[in-house]
Amino acid sequence: RMPIFIEPEEVIMGHFASRPRAAEVFPEVNMAFMEEIDHFATRPYNRLLVTDEVKTALRGIAPYWRGKTLTERLRELRPPELIRSVRTGLTSNSHEWSGFAHVALDYRKILHQGVEGLRREVEARRNALDLGDPDFSAKLSFYRACLEVCDGILLFAERFRRLALEQAAAEGDPGRRAELERMAGNLKNIPLRPAGNFREAIQSFWFVQIIPQIESNGFSITPGRFDQYMWPYLERDLAAGEITLGEAQELVDMLFLKMSEIMRVDSAGFAESNAGYAAGQNVVVGGVDADGKDATNPLSLICLAANRHVRLQQPNFTARLHRDMPAEFLDRVVESIACGNGMPQVLNDELIIDSLIRRGIPLAEARDYIPVGCDEITVHGQWGRCNGGYLNFAKTLEVALGGGRDLKYGEKLGLEIDPTAARTFDDFLEIFDRQLAHGVLLQTCDANAADRLHREIMPLPFVSLFLDDCVAKGRDATDGGAHYNTTGLVGVGTATCADSLEAIREMVFKRGKLSIAGYRDLLAANFRDDELTRQFIINRLAKFGNDVDSVDELAVHVTNKYFDEVESRRNSRGGDFWPALYSVSAQIGLGNHTAATPDGRLDGAPLSDGLTPMYGLDVHGPTAALKSEAKIDQGRALNGVIINQRFTPNLLANPSGREKFAQLLRCFVDLRSFQWQFNLIDNDTLRAAQRNPGEYRDLVVRVAGYSAIFVELSAKAQNSIIDRYAADLD
Repeated sequence: RMPIFIEPEEVIMGHFASRPRAAEVFPEVNMAFMEEIDHFATRPYNRLLVTDEVKTALRGIAPYWRGKTLTERLRELRPPELIRSVRTGLTSNSHEWSGFAHVALDYRKILHQGVEGLRREVEARRNALDLGDPDFSAKLSFYRACLEVCDGILLFAERFRRLALEQAAAEGDPGRRAELERMAGNLKNIPLRPAGNFREAIQSFWFVQIIPQIESNGFSITPGRFDQYMWPYLERDLAAGEITLGEAQELVDMLFLKMSEIMRVDSAGFAESNAGYAAGQNVVVGGVDADGKDATNPLSLICLAANRHVRLQQPNFTARLHRDMPAEFLDRVVESIACGNGMPQVLNDELIIDSLIRRGIPLAEARDYIPVGCDEITVHGQWGRCNGGYLNFAKTLEVALGGGRDLKYGEKLGLEIDPTAARTFDDFLEIFDRQLAHGVLLQTCDANAADRLHREIMPLPFVSLFLDDCVAKGRDATDGGAHYNTTGLVGVGTATCADSLEAIREMVFKRGKLSIAGYRDLLAANFRDDELTRQFIINRLAKFGNDVDSVDELAVHVTNKYFDEVESRRNSRGGDFWPALYSVSAQIGLGNHTAATPDGRLDGAPLSDGLTPMYGLDVHGPTAALKSEAKIDQGRALNGVIINQRFTPNLLANPSGREKFAQLLRCFVDLRSFQWQFNLIDNDTLRAAQRNPGEYRDLVVRVAGYSAIFVELSAKAQNSIIDRYAADLD
């Protein structure tokens, strides 16, 4: 019964909410935002306009949900030490405020089978249920939910078919009337039956893209390898003369526009960690096929052109690179990056496929991998629960220096181990390692609690229809029904932590300029009255990202220890935990809760993001940064790695610069790095946008694992982009 509409001139039907660029409300997840609703229109990031009528309606239902929301239930399950950990920024769980997603649905099911095929599969499994099965009633409930969802898909489509016919009957322009009639005609066949052509496939795909975002408010419903599963329809239509390349390009351009409609209602804290209306709908092109051969096709190039044409923040757009990629494809990737919206990011097949195989994924499946959200790696049939929570590496070091207490709030967050007893740097590093292990213990505890609650109160029958094995097992994705069940955990602030450990080694154990106690006092005082020491640390000591082995080896140590601890645990669905090194924008929110750090960073400033060097400190160019980053065993971080790189904007302005950049991307492949993403913009433009935001509404930048309109970011997020070192290739 949700209101539906068709906008003028659009040819792909279906919207997430009841009006354009609007957000749906999920009171069962979180109603804490009601305390802030009067400030939504004026807050620094992710602003929303809320009418008085809507405010009144929400205030009317809020009392019913008090004590029943996912957010409140999860907080009730937390032990005291975990409550302190979240409150002080040692750990953070995005699913405290959010539904589950970060999933790549198998869109081939709706394209090849239609709803009637889905129904047949569910009904066959339901009819074959054994009354003696101890899980009989649970499976029956699951199958009933799946069938209800199938009916819902058809009803949703039928309402749009009727609306298109109504608008066609009232349309005075013959061209638009013909468009509306064709749109309605498509829905005579799909989504009930398999798609018969490219236009029908696009419309079926879009219904499956938005419905799970209506089912729950999870991030990152990911289209995946769009150029692979959609190309057969376009290839057939082109051969039959039913569509031209120009018409196909327009359809894909319009689809990219549709993906920018997705919005969310977030509390202030969550909005800051995901500033820029991130939605994480990752479209990926290129890569290899199941036989290891290059898989690029004309639709790959159409998608790259769509990114150049539309230049918005969605979809999150990825190009898979490998050693045998065609020169034309790489040239188009460079052209698309040159358009300036921070996309596509690039991923490295040479590293990621081998890493998946080491995880036990069969070769053909590994070659068909899909990045979801930012770049969390999944395969078909995987419920990855990818963004399972953050651990703040810098805060872990703060706790180690504080003997189990943090320096900002004085809270007990870790093990009571006196750091002043360390006689060598290795002694201190062992103390840090023990605090890191304790942090991972808290992180996994919170992730498993979130899993339990979502399984109990927020099952996902629609998503489960499109994940392998859920229907066969009669189990929802949240209940372990998928073929692969993993949970991704994220480490934040690698460079901040490595640079800080290097500073402790130099300042305390090598140069003897400070004691552990003296360093701790200096940090607690936020370097007050000792700016000279802070500047010495920033400017004279080695920093991660410059191919200096001493500090790079500390980054390797921190990440390997994190990988070891995460991989040693099992999740509540019987699967593995997969580690990650990214942050979305959590480096800002977690940085707010982190005291000054030994590397010279001040209290409350952002942490380093992803595996990127600290802002402005990778001063020896992109190849040195790549070499530092490649020393990390990135293949173990299959839940995702983010590396941001800024270049001067004139780099891709001429053929010579574009050729150099293409060579650099081939170097990225050869070095077996995981991921790379780019901003090509100068600080003068960014600062002008800060001063006059109304004149820069079309300025899109790469933030973390996503792109956003620059003027819609918080000041801290904007400044973190300005502070990144801008490299050149001269």
